[in-house]
Amino acid sequence: MNKELYELSYSLKKEMRQRVLSIVCMLVAVYIVINLILAFVVFPVRQVSVSMESDVGRNSCIMFSPLKKHFGRGAVVLVNPLDSEDVPFLKKAGSSFVSFVTAGQVSAGNMNNLVGKERQIRRVVGLPGDTIYMRDYVLYIKPRGEKYFLTEFELAEKSYNVNVSTNPAGWDNSIGVIGSFEEMTLGRNEYFVLGDSRISCIDSRLWGPLKKDDVCAGAVLQYFPFSRLSLF
Repeated sequence: MNKELYELSYSLKKEMRQRVLSIVCMLVAVYIVINLILAFVVFPVRQVSVSMESDVGRNSCIMFSPLKKHFGRGAVVLVNPLDSEDVPFLKKAGSSFVSFVTAGQVSAGNMNNLVGKERQIRRVVGLPGDTIYMRDYVLYIKPRGEKYFLTEFELAEKSYNVNVSTNPAGWDNSIGVIGSFEEMTLGRNEYFVLGDSRISCIDSRLWGPLKKDDVCAGAVLQYFPFSRLSLF
């Protein structure tokens, strides 16, 4: 009788250990899959500044995909500024996971809160081969092979809004980000990106044109706040 009880107890313990091991393995596998998806397929980014208002407000959360490589005029993208810092893969994956499950309210390592040092949300306005100039914070574009300039809004694949406030009387226009510049032609593989808040935003007016490799992902979905749920 004691032997039978011992064997039964041993069998139950062995079965319990196997179940626990199976659960642990499943959780590890799920964690790895989720982080691979967040790192290579789609990941969340919280907009911490007012640089893209009014279409993308402060504290909005957007899903970006590095697989989205076609950047049309007006596309919202995630860019690497010229002074950005490399982030280790594990830290990046962990931050993406925490940011997603908390609707962007928490980001491990504060990755997306370092303005000017981390990836920035901007809008593609100028494409390779374009000749461009700016007047009063509006970009004028002559696409390669065309004869005439049109405004960025006339050429955009999808309509968008920009926030252009008028400077006070007597304001020194040399202070802050420039609102006008003369003609320049974008080279092969060069993109001109701008923020929608034109007076206060740091973008290609300061960085210069960005290479395609500097545009790391395209916007897919704005999921927070829920009242502004929309696809890009």
